[in-house]
Amino acid sequence: MRYGKKILSSALLLSAVLFLLPDPAPAGGATARVPVLFLGDLHSQLLPVSLKANKTTVLFGGLMHGAAVLARERAAEPSSLILQGGDAVSGIMWLHFAGKPEFSALEAAGVQAFLLGNHEFNYGPDHLKKGLGRTSMAALASNLYFDDPDLAERVSRCVILESGKVKVGVFGIASPNLFAQASPGPGVHLNRNIRTMSLRMAGELREKGAEVVIALSRLSREENKHLAESVEGIHAILGGSSHEESPEPLFVRGPNGWETLLAESGAYGAFVGKLTLDVRNGRISRQGTTWSLLRVTPEAGSHQEVERIARTFEERLNEALISTVGIFENYADGRALTVRSGESPLGNFITDALRWRFRTDIGMINGGGIRGDRIFPAGNVSWKTLLEILPYNNPIHIVTLKGSQIRQILELSAGALKGGPDDHYDPNNRPHTGAFLQLSGLRVEYSLRGIPSLVDTTGRLLRWGNRLRSVAVLSGEEWVPLEDGREYTVAVNSWTAGGGDRLFVFAEGTAEKTDIRDIDAVAEYLMSRKNTRVRFQRDGRIKISDF
Repeated sequence: MRYGKKILSSALLLSAVLFLLPDPAPAGGATARVPVLFLGDLHSQLLPVSLKANKTTVLFGGLMHGAAVLARERAAEPSSLILQGGDAVSGIMWLHFAGKPEFSALEAAGVQAFLLGNHEFNYGPDHLKKGLGRTSMAALASNLYFDDPDLAERVSRCVILESGKVKVGVFGIASPNLFAQASPGPGVHLNRNIRTMSLRMAGELREKGAEVVIALSRLSREENKHLAESVEGIHAILGGSSHEESPEPLFVRGPNGWETLLAESGAYGAFVGKLTLDVRNGRISRQGTTWSLLRVTPEAGSHQEVERIARTFEERLNEALISTVGIFENYADGRALTVRSGESPLGNFITDALRWRFRTDIGMINGGGIRGDRIFPAGNVSWKTLLEILPYNNPIHIVTLKGSQIRQILELSAGALKGGPDDHYDPNNRPHTGAFLQLSGLRVEYSLRGIPSLVDTTGRLLRWGNRLRSVAVLSGEEWVPLEDGREYTVAVNSWTAGGGDRLFVFAEGTAEKTDIRDIDAVAEYLMSRKNTRVRFQRDGRIKISDF
């Protein structure tokens, strides 16, 4: 009898598992045609991006014009779904207004569902909850779980939308690197088993009657591809973490010959992705499925309500830029000569902020990345001041390098130092003075008696120098020798991470892109300090001798 019960229990369990697996055939009808309009990472860009090229100002992107494109396309195809792939918010706008301009504008533009990206969590779960309270759009994150009951109720694992008579299931995949790139807090929990979760969501949506299943993703392109190769039941995976657009769709073959379409539409609303899914007998038909990028420019016209929201909050943001972020207890020396010739107290603060924010072993910033070229007085500090110090708004990358590579980078940095009247510094074969690196997590000693490294204007190494005398890395509370064979993580801006300023060794490391800008990391660090105060000082992390 007991044996029979075990057999029965096993059979019931197997039936339950099989019931949850996706049936590749749709519940109703043999064909389904679903038009979808997709917006990628908006980053709070409501107004168009202004870019100067050859003394001409070029305007592109921005939801004000993007919403006009959406309205035009939906008028031609009323059954179109409108989806957004995460990172709708970012930076100062998101911090000051908690999503009111961005979410109001997206809703006015007709967006029905959006994914929670990394930036949505930049200022913690309470800030996110406040923002989500200002919109009725479906917020998706299938692999996140919340202790806060309000967030748990507000964020959906999936949603069923209707395109004409076709039921479309949509679910969202938050980034597995969320905790490294944002500040979700201890009450947010992440399921890293993306494959199992996606299988479960596809099955659940089929059970609810979905004939077509779409995943909104914050995975990398390679991770999206691996997921499509391993999961049956998802017709399209839209979005990702690359910030790049897909001129052509990628069709990926998965289990049992299942095919999934992968596509991205880039960032800042520069493009609207236009997808038409042709599904026959439950599977994508390549012949009838199309993907194209619709360029967003002022020629598209403006969406009246989105423009009103954008203009209103842009004016309010300009007022907010003069609001106080923190307090400088003493002056900050931002002169180019200071940040490019030795240890800089301001450079210490910025690199400490990067190391703190990204929990890396080391923080670095090139002297040329610190601007303003003046003394910033003690007293209240506004966003406007921070923007003057860090105007490039560079995203931060986390680069993994061996100790030996870090030594080479420091040697190149030392080559940017001018060694006096006998140095004969030539910018055509030396790293530029702006390549000199401010540091956190390292203690170094350079000697100007050593020969400098030589690198030509193409980034080709001509000669290694020998100015680096010693280097130690912070391990817990102790300074220990840098180990050549050990790997270290370095938080650095995207320009330097790509080998900019002839610091070519950075490009040899493994880089993880983040969506967080240098100014946001510094502002967070300043606001996290006791009474939001900072006192600038040297601590001997960079020593330069002439012997």
